[in-house]
This record gives sequence, C-alpha cells and structure tokens, in this order.
Amino acid sequence: MGSQETPSVAEPETAMLLREPGGKRCRGVAGVAVRAMIDLLDESAHDGAVTMDVVRRIANAVLSAKGPLSDYYANWEMGCDSAFALRRIEQQRTDFIGRIITQPFHLLLNDPDSGIERKNLPQFFAAVRMIIGEEPFEKLRTRANEAAERHRTNESMVAWDDFYRDFDVLLIFETMAVAIARSFRRFEPRKDWFLIIMNSNPSSISTASNAFIPKKSEDKLTREFGEPQMSRLLLTLFSEFRLETFTPERKAAFMERWGSEPEKVFGPLFVSLLAMAPAGT
Repeated sequence: MGSQETPSVAEPETAMLLREPGGKRCRGVAGVAVRAMIDLLDESAHDGAVTMDVVRRIANAVLSAKGPLSDYYANWEMGCDSAFALRRIEQQRTDFIGRIITQPFHLLLNDPDSGIERKNLPQFFAAVRMIIGEEPFEKLRTRANEAAERHRTNESMVAWDDFYRDFDVLLIFETMAVAIARSFRRFEPRKDWFLIIMNSNPSSISTASNAFIPKKSEDKLTREFGEPQMSRLLLTLFSEFRLETFTPERKAAFMERWGSEPEKVFGPLFVSLLAMAPAGT
C-alpha cells in the first residue's frame, strides 16, 4: 500500500481493493490535500506567519483544485466505487461450487479463440450436477460454502488463493473430477449426451446421473458447442490429473481414496479427448 509522501495518480482499477482498518486509504487521500495546503501556506508565510484570510483562500483553492490534484481525487474515487461494488457482490455470493469447478479453465472464458464462453456455464453446471447426482452434489455444495466461510476476511471478501488451496476444496474438485471421468467410461454415448446438454436448455431434457435421452438427430445440426470445444474444455479441466503431475505420495493417497490408479480413472478419457481434439492440441 505504501506511504503517501510522494503521491502519484492512482489507477482506478487498483486504487483500492479492500477497505483498510482505520480508513487508511481515505486518510491517505486527505493527507495529500493537507500536505499540499501546508506547502502553499509555507510559500505564503511572512516571517513564519500567515493570516486567516490567506488560510481560507488557500483552503478553498485546494478544495476546488484542478489539474493533477483533481485527477488524483477522481482516480481514487473511481477505485473506491469499484471496491465497494466488488464487496457488495462478494457479500451476496452464497454458492461457491461453481468457482471450484471452473477455476482450472477460467482463462478459456476470456480467450475469444477458445470457443468456451460464459454462456456455456449454466449447461455445463447442469451436466456436472446430473453426472454427480442431486444429493451428492448438494453435499459438495455445502462443503464448498463452508470452505468459503473459513476464508472470508474481515471485509466479508473471500481470500481466493487460500480458498483454492484449502484441502477440502481440493478434495471437492477431485471428487467431481473422478465422477465425471468415470461417467465417460462409455465414451461415445456419454459424449453425445454431453454435447446435447451443452447445446440445449437442460430443463427440457429428462435425465439423471446414469440415464439420458438423446434428442433427435436433426437437433444436432445447429450445435455451437462441438467436439473441439468439448475436448478443449475437458482436457483443461482434468489437466492436473495427467499422470506426470502425480508424485508417488499423491498417487498413493489418490488410490487410497478411490481404490484405483489415476491413470485407470483418467487415462482412457484423455485418449478419447485427444483423439477428437483439433490438430496441434
């Protein structure tokens, strides 16, 4: 955060991320004005004295200042507005399991060339929920929300780095990843089901974790989310489960939890996804 001794114009995006104890940020902004006023009073003083009329004139000039000082105030105000808006959003957030499942591929959402868009997320969440099952999914959701509460700051924000490193959050993601990978053992029918879900309104499909009803073949002709997008999304989602990412200790712990080696759980899925991936993936 630093001292305000030599203030520079703050960028509105980074001027203020959290309200600091004791109003440190606002105190710093006020300090800039006070120090500017003191400098002007020093310049106007005669034998170390200054009249109250001069004090009032200089104070009014500082309060209505244009130029760099005005820009400084404006940028800090924009930063405060952004921070308060962010805090309101964070305080209203009550469902964190979506953050866990999207974290591995969140960069794809900001890449226009990835073919993965934010509008795809509701369908993806619906597919994950149906694969895992209603009751198990709700239990995972509860654990995710409890983890978020463990990592809330005094400002009601979530410390995201700590949240994602939380051991139970890692287990929640692993549980979902294993369930999804195992559901793709019969890859072709599950692939068709997944693409139908991703290209349609989930509420219009009657299905469950182990049962699905494909739409008519002509419905597949207008797909926007196809095999390249599916491959890119799932390969990124499961990237931390590639065999080379496992230490002997991590592999042993995985086998103890799931009764199977990670390459048996994820290996066949990686083979199938790579087979339908665009060239160069």
